[in-house]
Amino acid sequence: MATTETSFMVEGMTCDGCVSAIKRALAAVDGVQSTDVNLATGEVKIVYDPARAGISSLQNAILGAGFDVG
Repeated sequence: MATTETSFMVEGMTCDGCVSAIKRALAAVDGVQSTDVNLATGEVKIVYDPARAGISSLQNAILGAGFDVG
């Protein structure tokens, strides 16, 4: 399975609970292998299988968790 990495700048994260919410939302997306959420910078890095998940599904998961994707 080939994976790729992408990153987004996410607005609205203020605490570790926000980080956990984003990680949970992305973990629920089929094809996501790992996530790295940096609270200080607002950057979210995601390693995923592009045959099973697309950019829009990743963005929608973050939006669904209540955060804005910049």
